[in-house]
Amino acid sequence: MGAVTADGFVGFFKEIVDMYGLKKLYIIKGGSGVGKSTFMRKFAELFPLNPKMLVYCSNDPKSLDGVIIEDLGIGMIDGTAPHMTDPKYPGLCEEIIDLAGFIDSERLASTATIQAVKQRADEKTVAYNEAYTALARARTAHAKLESMYTGAVDFESIDKFFDAKFRS
Repeated sequence: MGAVTADGFVGFFKEIVDMYGLKKLYIIKGGSGVGKSTFMRKFAELFPLNPKMLVYCSNDPKSLDGVIIEDLGIGMIDGTAPHMTDPKYPGLCEEIIDLAGFIDSERLASTATIQAVKQRADEKTVAYNEAYTALARARTAHAKLESMYTGAVDFESIDKFFDAKFRS
């Protein structure tokens, strides 16, 4: 449902209700590390007999960005950055669940912890920006290479070959 690209994050989280005809969508908020993926896994386990679609994170294949139980019309998605999502149809079929309300603020109150959390968040932002920049450079390099050989390719013959081989 999303990817890190040369143009930044591209996602289809806002369109999920319409794409799957969902009757109910839970949008999970709360920031990094609060347990959104674990929460979604536990949600999926509530429906052991129903086929489900697990939406894995494009940045971390062990992490979930969503769960869809299509035959019941229920979904749950991560609504935090980089795929910020708020209800498209508030009050009709979407509900926000904010896991930040379960953070133990007293445990995080030490100066060392505050500094570490801020530093990690800043490092994550820098890493994403580096990734976007690297992908943009790769796109530019690909375009240069493509321009070198496309003039020598007979695309009409390739199309005819493809049609004869696979569309007959």
